[in-house]
Amino acid sequence: EPNTTDLSLNYMTSGYVDYGENIEYKCSRLPYGLMVFAVVCMGISLCGLVWNGIVMWFLGFHMKKSPFTVYILNLAVADFSLLLLFFLLLLAILSLTSLCAFFYHFLSLYVDFVFVVGFLCHFFDLSSLGLLTVISVERCISVV
Repeated sequence: EPNTTDLSLNYMTSGYVDYGENIEYKCSRLPYGLMVFAVVCMGISLCGLVWNGIVMWFLGFHMKKSPFTVYILNLAVADFSLLLLFFLLLLAILSLTSLCAFFYHFLSLYVDFVFVVGFLCHFFDLSSLGLLTVISVERCISVV
């Protein structure tokens, strides 16, 4: 019995096929709940960016420098950097899932971008926690 295969376009997927290795890359879509959650997180990040920018502007240019204000200024810079990287990461994820056909050629750059942004997010998060620890220890020592 002959083996017949239907090669019409009705059975094609929405992904891309790498003919060198026969691996299919599908464009994945985020569920609507996760997309709404990501947009809400982006809105919260934008609010945090604005308020940390105001704190940096106020402490950097309009107040006399003291050790405590320098700690708070450094904390605001670390938080601003963390929020900016988080916002860029969410923007990259949403743009990749919505414009998969366009960004398919940049997939290797995207993976490197996510790795670098993830590393920097951990760095700024740990520096924020370190600054909070230093501020707490200094305040406790000044009370003693």
